Amino acid sequence: MLKIKSSEEDSFSFYQEIVKSKRNTPNKPDIKEQLEAIKDSQALHYEEFDKAFQLNSLETINEKKNPEVVKAYLQSLYNYRHTKIQALKNSLTKHPYYKEHILNTCQNCTINEVDSMDHILGQTSYSELSVHPKNLFPCCTACNRKKSDSFTDDDGNRLFLNLFLDELPESQYLKVSFDLNWMPTFHLIKPNDITDNFFNLISSHYEKLDLLARFSRNSSDIISSLRAVIRSYKDTDINIEDKINEQCDEMGMFLGYNHRKVVIYRELASSEDFIKQCFA
Repeated sequence: MLKIKSSEEDSFSFYQEIVKSKRNTPNKPDIKEQLEAIKDSQALHYEEFDKAFQLNSLETINEKKNPEVVKAYLQSLYNYRHTKIQALKNSLTKHPYYKEHILNTCQNCTINEVDSMDHILGQTSYSELSVHPKNLFPCCTACNRKKSDSFTDDDGNRLFLNLFLDELPESQYLKVSFDLNWMPTFHLIKPNDITDNFFNLISSHYEKLDLLARFSRNSSDIISSLRAVIRSYKDTDINIEDKINEQCDEMGMFLGYNHRKVVIYRELASSEDFIKQCFA
């Protein structure tokens, strides 16, 4: 899981370009006129979002009561296949540190390929932000479906990390244990250098997206690849645990320090029984 860089494009210009591409249709015979009529209010909504984004306080933005027809027209602006949306997705899926690498894995879960854009503030309540470039986060369909339109609870507390803005800790909060067949079970433990509030946010993100169970179901390939790595060190004088921990330090920069692959590698590299089984 990595914090990724948000769009640097002017947000309202992005909106205006998508509006410009719309055409009146038999089902929406006056969409151009309706969108033109709300241009000034949309500019204010985008300015409000941009200010809240800078302060990482999107949860303070209140729902706007748009007429149903206007709400429907605003929601219709979003189309994952739209040229502007695809260009945005491509810009956001570049690795934040290694520009030559495409990061086409959903960072909300680190499991599936990016095949959708999540509306951080959902379209149902925030139709005016349906194509705000900083409100669109590249993710997989599974995470998008699990998150749905939610972002805060009934008390206004955030339920999910915002991986455009939240600084992820380097200290390990994701832990793993194994049964006799080396099947993993993941859990979260709060390190001392993470505040209670931020750990609660991390825990909520993992719970709402069912990440711990999904990690357990999607880790067999990682364990198999580690077996192959360990076997390659057979009949050498290399300290296997030290060597794999060096690899984990490198992987942490590329994948995230609490990526399940890093966590699995570190844990199994310290297991004499696992290493012996790899050499058997």
